[in-house]
Amino acid sequence: MLRKSLGNGARILNRAAANPLLQQQTARGLAVPAITRKTKNMLAGMFDFSAPAKIPPMTEPMDGVALPTEYTAPKAAPATEITTLANGVRVASENTPGSSVTVGVYIDAGSVNEDPTNQGVSHLLERMAFKTTLNRSHLRFTREVEAIGANLMATATREQMSYTADCLKGHPPAVVELLADTIINPKLHEHEMQAELGKMNGQLQAILNNPGNLVLEVLHSAAFKGGLANQFVWSGTPLTPSAALDFAQKNITGPRVVVAASGCDHKDLLAIAEPLFSTLPKAAAPAVSTTYVGGDLREWSAGSDVHIALGFEMKGGWKNLKNATTISVLSTLMGGGGSFSAGGPGKGMYSRLYTRVLNRCNYMKSCSTFQSGYNDTGLFGLTASADGSKGEDMVKVMVAELQAVAAKGAISDIELSRAKNATISSVLMNLESKAIVTEDIGRQILTYGVRKSPSEFIADVKKVTAADLQACATELLKSPLSMSAIGNIASVPAYDNVVKMLK
Repeated sequence: MLRKSLGNGARILNRAAANPLLQQQTARGLAVPAITRKTKNMLAGMFDFSAPAKIPPMTEPMDGVALPTEYTAPKAAPATEITTLANGVRVASENTPGSSVTVGVYIDAGSVNEDPTNQGVSHLLERMAFKTTLNRSHLRFTREVEAIGANLMATATREQMSYTADCLKGHPPAVVELLADTIINPKLHEHEMQAELGKMNGQLQAILNNPGNLVLEVLHSAAFKGGLANQFVWSGTPLTPSAALDFAQKNITGPRVVVAASGCDHKDLLAIAEPLFSTLPKAAAPAVSTTYVGGDLREWSAGSDVHIALGFEMKGGWKNLKNATTISVLSTLMGGGGSFSAGGPGKGMYSRLYTRVLNRCNYMKSCSTFQSGYNDTGLFGLTASADGSKGEDMVKVMVAELQAVAAKGAISDIELSRAKNATISSVLMNLESKAIVTEDIGRQILTYGVRKSPSEFIADVKKVTAADLQACATELLKSPLSMSAIGNIASVPAYDNVVKMLK
């Protein structure tokens, strides 16, 4: 058996060695694959210690190898093109290079548009995406997505909803039609709704059992009066297919929809999207009132830890671009995170809340900034967690850090430079993803009506000074305090006492 195998191997080697290209390589002194070297037998080849054939350095091209055409980078970044349809739908795209395309439909509606009778309906519509429509069963929808290898996702937030798809270059017509079908023609079968409501209830229980996430949800209820005070996650309100359809028909209208894409030609996208989305009604958005008021909400829950959030008004929200940019840099400068996540690049280990809080106060399990921006207002502040017995000490540290960053001359040039560079780096790294580019296009157009380029944002960040950060922090602390606490809240100081600390 061994002799037969060796004989077969020798015949294979001889045929390979007879290859003209390999003979040419041998004559030129180039490397020849070991399998083509003639040996008496395979065992002899295994113990062949002769010097290997000479090969050219890696800096020199090999003879007979065709090199690919050198890539020439475009002189300018691809521009964002926008076309407004007759019914107000805006179609926008950026033809970024690559073999894939991301398409998204962004809608200016969310939990801010809900009322007590349909609380959680935007969350439900997110869960009902890509189910049965008037034209497709759920099974057929799934099979069509699988056939083109697309990746679909739906999300809902307080102010916006999105339906997105990633696919290869040849499939935008199919994915745009699928997105339009699930948005405009949902069937909302009762049995599918009940199945999703059951999953939403499980999601609600998971949030209730996670005080770190719940504390920010509760903070919104304390901070705002009106639409932004609405709880985003469904809380058990009875919902029916008719209620969900009514919400969709009232809020998914032409002027409130943006069809965005990254990686495709604008004319091609327009030709696909126009006939599909021109059927949406041209109706104005209903007025939604939100007022920042500040306040205090606390909830005791089982466990030894306490989670606390201190928030202040981000006046003007994202529409106040200069203030929003300054707050973004301030958030990076203060940074923070969990007490066990320092020790790797990008973990904020040089930010203020690490060097001044987590490295010094070993009883604190986490301390970080948060920035929840919306169209016309928002929240900025700190969240922290520790053992319940340290509630008062933790609040004092949080207040001291907020006051420190507002003190004149407290921010060094090194801190400022690091925060600005980290902010710019984060933006540019995110925009390497076509999905993020598409989201940036869609959400910016919903907020500003145009898409501001990354270079504009970077220029704004570079203009931020230490005096700007100090003035921004001072202005934040002048707004009424919003405070929430979840867990073992026995030692958390009273709201009025915290207000006095801030003065």
